[in-house]
Amino acid sequence: MKLRKIAALGLAGITAASLAACGGGSGSAGATAAGTTAAGTTAAAAQTNTAASAEPVTIKVSLWDYSNTAYYPIMVEAFEKSHPNIKVDIVEFSAAEYSDTIVVKMGAKEKYDVVFMKGLPEMSALIAGGHLQPLTDRITGFDMKPYGGAEKSLSLNGVVYGLPFRTDNNMIFYNKDLFDKAGVQYPKDGMTMEEYRELAKKMTSGDGAEKVYGSHVHTWPSNVYQYSRFIDEFNYLDTSTYEKLKPYYETILGMQNEDKSVQDYGELKTGNIHYSGVFYNEQVAMLQIGSWYIEMLTGNVTPQSEHYFKWGAVTMPNSKGNTYENMVGGITPCSIGAYSEHPEEAWEFLSYVCGEEGAKVIAERGIVPGWKGQSILDIFDKIPEQFPNAPEELSKFLTPPNYIVEQPMDPNAKAINTVIEEMHSDIMTNSVSIDDGIKTAIERAKEAGAK
Repeated sequence: MKLRKIAALGLAGITAASLAACGGGSGSAGATAAGTTAAGTTAAAAQTNTAASAEPVTIKVSLWDYSNTAYYPIMVEAFEKSHPNIKVDIVEFSAAEYSDTIVVKMGAKEKYDVVFMKGLPEMSALIAGGHLQPLTDRITGFDMKPYGGAEKSLSLNGVVYGLPFRTDNNMIFYNKDLFDKAGVQYPKDGMTMEEYRELAKKMTSGDGAEKVYGSHVHTWPSNVYQYSRFIDEFNYLDTSTYEKLKPYYETILGMQNEDKSVQDYGELKTGNIHYSGVFYNEQVAMLQIGSWYIEMLTGNVTPQSEHYFKWGAVTMPNSKGNTYENMVGGITPCSIGAYSEHPEEAWEFLSYVCGEEGAKVIAERGIVPGWKGQSILDIFDKIPEQFPNAPEELSKFLTPPNYIVEQPMDPNAKAINTVIEEMHSDIMTNSVSIDDGIKTAIERAKEAGAK
């Protein structure tokens, strides 16, 4: 197995958008000009139906950061080799702008045959606009078991509109060397939030540039609400669950304002500080983030890097003591565009990249695919053979009995998500009290379409 190596990243200046993490990013930095066609993937073939012509058919596929993500070109090359009559034309957009761009492009009836999406809010918007083709008939007879139920989250009103290309799970990553140095026991599966807070306090030391924070809370709202979502409490579509967020905000704000065991939200935002750099540089002992970070750690925390340490992972803290019963995370969906001129060939590509062949390509680079047969679990369990500083049995994070999608599908998802983002910012900057922030969010979410 050969996992992709990427250059070590600094503490600041690495934007969340460039990594495209939440909602299915690659973990790759950089962005290209919107609408450019990726070099080397455009075929000079006539775009005619294969039933009427022997010439190759070219399908258009919309993606973000294709040029900076190693596994995409490998997948496309393998697909074209196994399907010599289908050529793939990648239309590449900036990761930072992709979610909004693809909604605008499809609203203009762009003839993309295959559409990748970063998450379910934009997928919901595309379905509501009639911009994606139903796949219900196509998946008849198609083995859906390896998706572990994640595919059910890609349906609306009983109609399936996509397949999971990736499914990420959230967990706590930790630096074993820092814990060993401090003489503190490692984090454990199923910690309570109180235990997590106390552990972060114990692991906080030093001052100024030498300070080591016990944990790191990235600026996304999910870095707070995932704790409640992990045990299926909070649902952003249901305002009656918003009060469930209060104890989690109390814990995180206590860590930020009182314990000083996590860096201030405002400083993270204004300093454009990314979670990856602070963990690579051993400036934090714990980090709650998605499973895409496995790829980033294996690519950056190497014997050749400035900082090399052993790392581990445990399940999310929660009030029920749950461990591997649930996993929560985002799905990267892939669909056929409503205005596709080659829907049959589009399905061939879609089922390939979201099936075992595509899953192996990304799994071998430490990325969790949507398709998770035994071959994929074996790949993750062999990671320590190449990276001795990685933990054993990473596959246990991949196939939970219950997979909870971070943001359920809904026609009003994007508008409701905006309300949650603004509530989160107001609370974390201490601009409003937790109670007032949640109360306002309930009112605004109802106006946006939440129940």
